[in-house]
Amino acid sequence: MLFLWIVLRPLLTLVLWALFFAGFLWWALQANVADKLLTAEFYTDTISQEDAYNRIYDEVLLDEELEDTTQDLLGGVRVASQQEVADLLRDILPPDYLQDQTEASIQRTVDYFNGDREELELYIDLGSPLDNVEPVVFGYIDRRIDGLEEQDLGALECTEQQANDVADIYLDRWQRLAEGEAPSSIPSLASFEPECRLTIFDFAFDDLLAQEGLDDRARRGLRDAREDLKARFIAGDAKGVLKLAARPLVAPLVDDAVEDIREELDAQDRFDLVHSIADWNDDVDEPELRSNLDSVRDVVSENRQYGKLIGLVVLVLTSVLMLALHFPDIKIGLRFLGLTIFSTGLFFFIAGRVAQAQIPGRVQDLVDRNSDQLTDVPASATQLGEDLLVSFGQQLVAGVDVPALIVLIVGVLVFVGSFFLDQLWSALRSLWAKPDDDHNPPGPDFLDSGEPQP
Repeated sequence: MLFLWIVLRPLLTLVLWALFFAGFLWWALQANVADKLLTAEFYTDTISQEDAYNRIYDEVLLDEELEDTTQDLLGGVRVASQQEVADLLRDILPPDYLQDQTEASIQRTVDYFNGDREELELYIDLGSPLDNVEPVVFGYIDRRIDGLEEQDLGALECTEQQANDVADIYLDRWQRLAEGEAPSSIPSLASFEPECRLTIFDFAFDDLLAQEGLDDRARRGLRDAREDLKARFIAGDAKGVLKLAARPLVAPLVDDAVEDIREELDAQDRFDLVHSIADWNDDVDEPELRSNLDSVRDVVSENRQYGKLIGLVVLVLTSVLMLALHFPDIKIGLRFLGLTIFSTGLFFFIAGRVAQAQIPGRVQDLVDRNSDQLTDVPASATQLGEDLLVSFGQQLVAGVDVPALIVLIVGVLVFVGSFFLDQLWSALRSLWAKPDDDHNPPGPDFLDSGEPQP
């Protein structure tokens, strides 16, 4: 029996060490990972630290691979440079608005998985940005018209041929506007008398309305604006004529672009990510997806409620059992316990440091290995995603080394203290035996003598 106990005790010690290790691992995952993942600041602070909101405009939207997409967002209006596209989109969807919407969505999602919300609402409200599209686009066109060159034709005789020639030029400029292109030059009307300007206007305007490719909405808008256009034309305000004509001519392009975006949104102009994921995935519909998310939420919420407590219970219980395993030789039990605590803390301290150093390279390798599957994603967007993943990973493991260092130190103290247990015990007995003035009798002498005291 003694031989069996001599063989089993080291084995049981090893088992208890493994349980202590697992208990600390579980506690660390709950305290350092699960708690962070279920805290909105973990996401919002990391995104802000990477300056992600500004980088979307300054890097991603400037990517040449997105040129066609960003032009489509502006209704096909031809913008001079990709930088101007990014600036216009910044006016339509300001970074502060995007940040507020993103952070609110993150907070709602975290509240949902924490059990504070019954339904996951993961969306961005695009109602206000969509309302901004038309005034921002028209403002851009107005600025382009303000900067165009008015060609001085000199003093010209108002013949029918001359009027037709100038009318054709204005017709061309209006047609370009209808295609989303702001003209770079226009003939000055100062070369003609008001009566001649009226003739030119009638020629150009009637020909424009007769164009087969003209959108019916633009045709109706032009008819409604005819008198105002005529008045400005006769007054010689060439740029004002272009600005006023741009409204009905460009509005259909912008309206179609906005309508295309709204087809991807819900009835409240919100981009609902849950709904979109269900649409993209043929294997699950939205009710089923939400049901699966509810199941995950229940598990996460329950785990967060009891996770750290379970880890602490395992740590305390294994410590007590290890001491009991070596009873009555408490010194040996404390040494094994100290070694267990020390080795566990040392392992996680080193692992935390290594993880912090290795995560950037590992993420880079992961992105590189999967880059061939991301052919449709611009390099700038891939880089932003990589930076965010690296930052999230670093934040997840950033706090592991601190509690591990504390555990390591506690293990050293327990192990070293086991060698001075006799001296410590003697000191404690001496303190207990010292009389406290006239109020308390000697403690240990009374306990050890076994004689009744008066």
